[in-house]
Amino acid sequence: MSTLNGKVAVVTGGGRGVGRGISLALAAAGAQVVVNDFFKDREGAAADRTVDEITSAGGTALANYGDVSTFAGGAAIVDAAVERFGRIDILVMCAGNFGPVPTLDVTEDHWDLTMSVHLKGHFACSQAAARHMVEQGGGGRIITFASRGAFYMTQPAYAAAKAGIMGLTTALAGDLGKHGITANCILPSAGTQLFPGNDPRARTFGGMPASRSLDPEDIAPIVTYLAGDDAKDITARFFYASGGDICAFAQPLAVRGGSNTYLRKDGRWTPEELGELLPGVLGVGQ
Repeated sequence: MSTLNGKVAVVTGGGRGVGRGISLALAAAGAQVVVNDFFKDREGAAADRTVDEITSAGGTALANYGDVSTFAGGAAIVDAAVERFGRIDILVMCAGNFGPVPTLDVTEDHWDLTMSVHLKGHFACSQAAARHMVEQGGGGRIITFASRGAFYMTQPAYAAAKAGIMGLTTALAGDLGKHGITANCILPSAGTQLFPGNDPRARTFGGMPASRSLDPEDIAPIVTYLAGDDAKDITARFFYASGGDICAFAQPLAVRGGSNTYLRKDGRWTPEELGELLPGVLGVGQ
């Protein structure tokens, strides 16, 4: 497997949890890493602590405390990598927030904050990184983070933001592929500050066996592989990662090779015909 020697990576939300594990792994593989995280506590900045771990192990890293939720903020984070290390090759976006707010209680402020950190933040950083990658002559890796919560959660703002990230990933892959830039998406399951792992749904998904581990560092290997040159032909794909479990999902909305059912008739369907067919197709009302 190729190393990441000579590569420059930015990891948003890289100071804690899944992002910390990815920052450490990319640095161990040879990348110079910008650890972006604005979280601070009584012991100081999370980004500083992760950078200290990297440098103590002989790696190279820079702490950054920028806010991903604006275009200017995303650009500033990416620019910090270019100014310090001369380029950017890898962008991994783990920054996020979460508030368990059900549909009837969502406020405009809650909706906007969730969207700005997740969906807008993903695009702001991706656009800034892609501009530099193209100027560098092409090539580059963009790795987004969505969530299975887009499909089972009862919090609409978070679910909508994460589903939007999946659509954004396919658009980035399609638009930037001509420049040799790949875009892939991770749907992780891990115990973190936002999700301590006490939700039983965190260990199962889509009929897969329960995860044997929710260690956040277990997500790093798939990200490290996708960040390397060996993964140059993998793009617009979605990967579930948890413990020792990896699942490469079929392309969203794909008919061929998937479990979707395709129906056709000559002329227009009637509601009555659909009422006879769809319950059986969908396995409801049986």
